[in-house]
Amino acid sequence: MVREIWNTLTPRGRRSLLISVLSFAAYALSGAAMMLLALKIMGDISSRTVNLPKYWRLLALCLVLKCGSNILADVQKHFAGFDIVYEIRSKIIRCLKTFSLGFYTNERLGEISTIIHKDVDSMEMVVGHMWPRMCADFIVSLALLLFLSCLNAKMSLLMLSLLPPALLWLAAGLKKAGRQEAETGNSLADMVSLFVEYVKGIPLLKAFPESRQFDEKLASAARSFGEHSKQTAQNKAVVLSLYGFLIDAAFWVMTTAGMFLIMDKTLPMSHYLTFVILSREFYKPFTAMESHWMNYLKVTDSFKRIKKITEAPTVVEPAVPKKPKDFSITFDKARFAYEKNGFILKDISFHTPERSLTALVGESGSGKTTIANLLLRFWDVQGGSVRIGDTDVRDMDYDELLDSISIVMQNVQLFADTIENNIRLGKADATSGEIVAAAKKARIHDFIRSLPKGYQTPIGENGVGLSGGQKQRISIARAFLKDSPVLLLDEITSSVDPVNEVLIQEAISELAKNRTVLVVAHHLRTIRSADQILVFRNGAIVQAGKHETLLAQKDGCYRRLWERGERKSPPVAGETAP
Repeated sequence: MVREIWNTLTPRGRRSLLISVLSFAAYALSGAAMMLLALKIMGDISSRTVNLPKYWRLLALCLVLKCGSNILADVQKHFAGFDIVYEIRSKIIRCLKTFSLGFYTNERLGEISTIIHKDVDSMEMVVGHMWPRMCADFIVSLALLLFLSCLNAKMSLLMLSLLPPALLWLAAGLKKAGRQEAETGNSLADMVSLFVEYVKGIPLLKAFPESRQFDEKLASAARSFGEHSKQTAQNKAVVLSLYGFLIDAAFWVMTTAGMFLIMDKTLPMSHYLTFVILSREFYKPFTAMESHWMNYLKVTDSFKRIKKITEAPTVVEPAVPKKPKDFSITFDKARFAYEKNGFILKDISFHTPERSLTALVGESGSGKTTIANLLLRFWDVQGGSVRIGDTDVRDMDYDELLDSISIVMQNVQLFADTIENNIRLGKADATSGEIVAAAKKARIHDFIRSLPKGYQTPIGENGVGLSGGQKQRISIARAFLKDSPVLLLDEITSSVDPVNEVLIQEAISELAKNRTVLVVAHHLRTIRSADQILVFRNGAIVQAGKHETLLAQKDGCYRRLWERGERKSPPVAGETAP
């Protein structure tokens, strides 16, 4: 772990860490030098040979060195800490963008949030606070041991007498505590995940106040975390208390034995006082081992959870990426299953010519959205192939694949930023004029201009303050700005009011021009003019053709869906089809 953390630091971070360690060592040695000077002054005063101006100058020099080294160490340790946090969080963010969607079904949002915040902060605590102090303390301790051994070897051995058994006891406690800390960390992740789920589900829980199932589940997770924390704390208390006692006992052995040596006149009083004063500085890294040990346990567990993200399998990139000759879409006997004994996509085969529109219809859970996910490589097929043009999507550079596809989803993701910056996600270097042009095509420009701050109007996370139709039109503006040859639409008008549906259909009709379009829809009225309609049922294509052909098949699945939709949704005035 230590080597991996060190390798993660940038050269500047490593330099800052080393400067911090040496500066803290200089700070501690300056303090020790001041204490030795004080003892020397006392001895000279008793012998009436004191040269006070000389000692004042030496004390002043030590004071300046101590103050300067402390400031330098404090600044550099924070530089090192910020460096490791930036590098790890940047690495995690890069990793999160390269995972398949399957990763996010296995890794809970609460756990990922805990890793990014709590566990990465633990790395900052180690590099920015624990390592500089600990390394400096051991450097100072080694320097003092060499000095004191030269002064009196017998007293040095007495000073070290109980350190070996104390360290062995601490190491034995470390193994048990490591297991307990891991269990406590896992319990915390479970509890945080449930809290995140609880907050998200508050509207539903309010609607069903009689249901106590989730409350009991959350209370059980909190109790489990409390029990694990209690057991961990009890073990720490026992191990650390005895360890601290042994360190203090070593000091007692040295001071008591030293008194007998003075009585035997084999140890000068000045040497005895030197050992009494400097031994406390010598023991400092060993007494601090208590906190270092607890921090080590937390950091080890945090580091393991960070590696669950940074070492998780990513989307496999081809060794030699290929470029498609055109932007038609072909599924050739594609097979896929999310889990064993679960939903299965069965030998799906269809072809969408370039610049044509194919609609995917069917009941919920029939496999429509899975088709979109496979095209985007959110998952990879487990059999057969998915091709754009003549190229398997697995043979394309992943970034180029995503660049070639514009996505307009039903559940629009907006960020807590201005409307302009939310649209700019479609093209990072877009000018204000290009953004306005995209908004006009998306039929959202007039609404944005009506806002007090126009395009600079800030919106809340996930578009708080905007209606569903307004959020979808902002998403359509992104797609216009991105201007990709393939367009993927997912149920974009399944939950909006009639007015917004008309505006969205007008925008989509223009967006779909001269593009290869794959649309997932429940509102069959909106895809009547599609070049091809694929009807899904239980993970298989059961019908394929144009609207009129499918509707003429009286016993067909499409006709049943159409009749059911007509009963639920009367025609909308002014509707247009893509």
